[in-house]
Amino acid sequence: MHTYLRVLRLARPYLPKILLSMVLMVVFSLLSVFGIVLLVPFLEALFSGDGTLGAAAPVLETGGTAALRERLLAGLSSALLQGTRTEALWRIVVVFFAATLIKNTAGYLQMILTDQVQHGFIRDLRNRLFVRFTELPLSFYHYRRTGELISRATNDVQVVNRCLNVSFTNTARDPVLIVAYLTTAVMLSWRLTLLALLVLPASLGLIVLVGRALRRGSRHQQESMADLTSRLQETIGGIRVVKAFGGEARERALFRADSQRIFDQLMGLARLQRLTSPLTEQLWVAVGLFILWIGGRQVLSGDVLPPAHFIVFLGCIFSLGKPIKDLSQVNNAVQEGVAAAERVFAVLDHPGEAAEKPDAVVLEGARGRLDFEDVSFRYDEGEEVLSGVSLKIMPGEMVALVGASGTGKSTLVDLVPRFHDPCCGVVRLDGHDLRDLTRASLRDALGVVTQDVILFNDSVRANIAYGRPEAREEEIVAAARAANAHDFITALPHGYETRLGDRGATLSGGERQRLAIARAVLRNPAVLILDEATSALDAENERLVREAVERLVRGRTTLVVAHRLETVRHADRICVLERGRIVQQGTHQELLAAGGAYSRLHELQQPACDPME
Repeated sequence: MHTYLRVLRLARPYLPKILLSMVLMVVFSLLSVFGIVLLVPFLEALFSGDGTLGAAAPVLETGGTAALRERLLAGLSSALLQGTRTEALWRIVVVFFAATLIKNTAGYLQMILTDQVQHGFIRDLRNRLFVRFTELPLSFYHYRRTGELISRATNDVQVVNRCLNVSFTNTARDPVLIVAYLTTAVMLSWRLTLLALLVLPASLGLIVLVGRALRRGSRHQQESMADLTSRLQETIGGIRVVKAFGGEARERALFRADSQRIFDQLMGLARLQRLTSPLTEQLWVAVGLFILWIGGRQVLSGDVLPPAHFIVFLGCIFSLGKPIKDLSQVNNAVQEGVAAAERVFAVLDHPGEAAEKPDAVVLEGARGRLDFEDVSFRYDEGEEVLSGVSLKIMPGEMVALVGASGTGKSTLVDLVPRFHDPCCGVVRLDGHDLRDLTRASLRDALGVVTQDVILFNDSVRANIAYGRPEAREEEIVAAARAANAHDFITALPHGYETRLGDRGATLSGGERQRLAIARAVLRNPAVLILDEATSALDAENERLVREAVERLVRGRTTLVVAHRLETVRHADRICVLERGRIVQQGTHQELLAAGGAYSRLHELQQPACDPME
């Protein structure tokens, strides 16, 4: 119930439209009942014995409801059954046409308002999810698949929307119809109505039981859909590896298995969903036929109702079946929606990046001095990745971080843009604790180039200017020239306007790397972070990238993460990390002379670094 109420609260911005939609639905429902009630004067006009009409037929029942019924029907008859039968029929036809026109107009406007609420709700919820995706810390993505998160923003949001739709449509329409039909039936004959109500407890019990099963099954089905989306995304994203290693048949088999599991789950849900409606309807038809048999005998004997009134009573009783059946689907949709909403709220409720301090300072004119003071860090409740790291980096200094995989190099540089905050200790930029600065101004002072270059399915120009969308044309071209990228860009079919495809798939690794460098050049950062920026390239591309990097690092504080020592031998200082600690510092020559960890790394890589090999 708590989750369902949260879903309803998300629709509060649309409350005026929802209320107007519900009013229109009430009008639609009441006029639907009025159309059945019009059968009384219609039948009396059609089958009266003489040519002129007067009051309605006498009422055989006595008591409160009978008196009320008599007054209402007498008022309706006095308004419609005047003059000849032909005049009365014409009057009834005109009233019925007007009532139907108003009813259908109300229904149309209600559906338009409902569509506005539905589509707006989907838009707003997806926007909230996307905003949350951008606010969540990097640690959130470490153990979650991209396809699963995409499924929550697409499939789950649609399911939640269906829940909202039935909540505001069916719950406004069907209860009004049920109450109106029942009220009319009670006024016509409370005894026969009481017999008809015997079916309600059985129907409600069936709805509750099916709804519980649907909620469980829907949650499993949505998780399976997330698995399928993840497999699809991973296969398409890694299609080069799939083909290179002959994994097509294996991936097809796994996808078919996931798809079959979803099919089986959907069929199980479908059997439950489809069972509710016919069972409810059959129960109601059985009661209706029972009433028809009992009431018909009484009408024939003249004990209860006039024939016209009994026909209207049957119309009300049989018309109850559809709103009751539709209302039974509300619980099904709500249970499915709640299961989907729990997955959506799991993302929205996940803690985002640490909140900025109310008095956070805007960093201006950064010089680039970095201080790591006794910094320690661990992911969640795992072992420490960094332990007591202290490091001072002066403005304009190039410091390289080397060591075996898993020693904490990338984690250390991730603390600078505050992708993570240290568990203990302080990181300072120009004397400011990073946590005292606004994130926007901190990250404006930084440039990041990684081995895994991220480019967007947009133009070359837009990718270079991603950090400075307002940059002028000459600035973008100058950044491309500085990155040794201008020549290959102008050779593209549309030059700087060429779209790059998903993740820049149309470019080589070296070209993607140079665009990433151009992006960093244009940003003109005070602090530059290079994470394996020149690895995995052929000799010519590595030369071009290295030249671009050399231009980029001039006059900037630079942190370089490297596995290949050859790429950082000219750094001002090299720091060697082991088990989350800095165990050695110095220049390339100093560390070689000192022996120890750096010397061992150098010996392991010597064959690869030896140009004679």
